[in-house]
Parts: sequence; structure tokens; C-alpha cells
Amino acid sequence: MLISVCLCTYKRDTLRKTLDSIAQQDLPADTRLEVVVMDNDVEESGRAIAESFTQLDLHYQVCAERNLSAVRNAAIEAATGDLIAFIDDDEWAKPDWIATLCAAMDRYQADAVFGYVDVRYPDDAPEWIVSGHMFRKDHCKTGTVLTKGATSNALLKAKWVRDNKIRFDPVFGKSGGEDTDFFHRIHQAGGKLVFENVAIVSEVVEPHRLNLEYLKKQNVRIGQTHWSYLWSKQSGLSFWKTAAFVVAQVVASAILYVINRPFGKGRYARWYLLLVRNVVKLKTAWAGEAQAVELYGNH
Repeated sequence: MLISVCLCTYKRDTLRKTLDSIAQQDLPADTRLEVVVMDNDVEESGRAIAESFTQLDLHYQVCAERNLSAVRNAAIEAATGDLIAFIDDDEWAKPDWIATLCAAMDRYQADAVFGYVDVRYPDDAPEWIVSGHMFRKDHCKTGTVLTKGATSNALLKAKWVRDNKIRFDPVFGKSGGEDTDFFHRIHQAGGKLVFENVAIVSEVVEPHRLNLEYLKKQNVRIGQTHWSYLWSKQSGLSFWKTAAFVVAQVVASAILYVINRPFGKGRYARWYLLLVRNVVKLKTAWAGEAQAVELYGNH
């Protein structure tokens, strides 16, 4: 069985650590890897790093379009494996990463499996970000069935790309959230998505993200994405149930923000960001599609 590891990159030296972790995978029997490195840098800054890994069956290409969905689509279209694995270019995987994802896929008869992202912080990260776990990722019990997922740590049956023609939507190509939408559409088409919490990759948060302004933009984007991929497609009772839940989230997060305000940023910031996210959902539902906040593609 061939597994294609799809890796999108842009001017990150951490690409070397990512590829090194892929090269050290303890693979299941009768399994081999190919690695597709799709570089969004027209100057090909990642080529020397990628091509130094001669022990890997590695295919380096450039996608110049300033749209993350376009880059991801180029990567999956270049993949030839039976399964497609996703990892980010600022992450590194444990040696049993691929094997653990494969075992979970077999055990749960899943179409896609998502692992745990262990988020770490630089030594000089603000204390409120570290204590408040501001960048922590979703962490579920192994075997939990999901309705969406992320490309930061995933394994997918390639039939969803080849036979079902599902692609990343360019609408989300500068805001992010393209992976949430992609995997949610696989779920809607009947795909089974599960979580495996011992399939672990790690990352260190980049310094330019360690501030409230970035976190606020991120949560504005999450609110907009929620409307685009889910709430806007509901009708009738489902639409109004979601509306009631969002309103309840606004009220609860506002109260908890006020209560925790005297105890410091590490306590109140998470509730403030949840408030921002849900207010954006309501504003977008009321006013329709808004200009998406841009987190990517402006390099």
C-alpha cells in the first residue's frame, strides 16, 4: 500500500524537521511512503531542503497561486497513494504516527482519521497565552466520530479525492478554514471521520501569532467559516436550533468574560475570544456573507 504524505510549505526552515520526522517513520508491513512537497514560494526556497532528503520518495513542486486551497489542491492532485496523509510544515511527527493512523483507520473502518496536535510555546511566549492554552487544538477520546477535521494531522482514503472529486474550496484560501469545510463535505457525503489521540504531531507556535490581535482575527475567521460551511446551509428547525445555541454561547461567554476579568488575561481572554467568535456568527447570519478576514496568502 502506498501512502502519499501531502505537505504544503512557504519559507519555513522547520520544513527540515518535518521531513526528518517523516523519514523516521516506522511503517506497517507492506506500506511505503511518497512525499509531495508543494511550495507556495515562486523562489523555490524549500527546494534545497526537500531535495536533501534523498532517502525519501519525494516529489517537489511549486504552486504560485496565493491561495491556500489552491496549494492544497495541487498537492492532493499530485498524490498517487491509496491513502493521503496531511501534516503542516511547522510540525514534526512521532515515529509511529503513520502506523497509528493506519491502525485506527482499520479498527474503526474510517474514511479519515485525525490525530492530536501537541502545541508548544517559545520560551519567551507571554504568560497569559501559555497559562490560558490559547492555541490548544481539539482533543477527543480515541474513536470519537467527528463531523469535521483539520489537515494538521490526518489520514484520508484517496477515493474521496479521486472518485468523489472533493477539493478544497478557494473561497477559504486566504482566510483559512478550508480544511474544516473540506472534511465536513466528506462527512456530509457519507464519510466516517474519527479521532485517534495517540497519533501525535507537535508544533511550536510562531512568535508573530503570540498576541491578542492575531487570536481575535483567528476567531473572527472561525465565526465566518462556521456560517459558510454549516449554518448557512441549514434550514427550518435546524437553522433556528443553531441560532439558539449561538445566542446562548454569546450570553454565556459574555458573563464568563466579565466574571474572569479581575483574574487576569490568562483567565478572561479565552471567554473574550469565544464571545468574538459567536458575535461574528450572529453578525454574518444577519448581514449575509462578509469580507473574510485574511490570515494567509498576503506574502
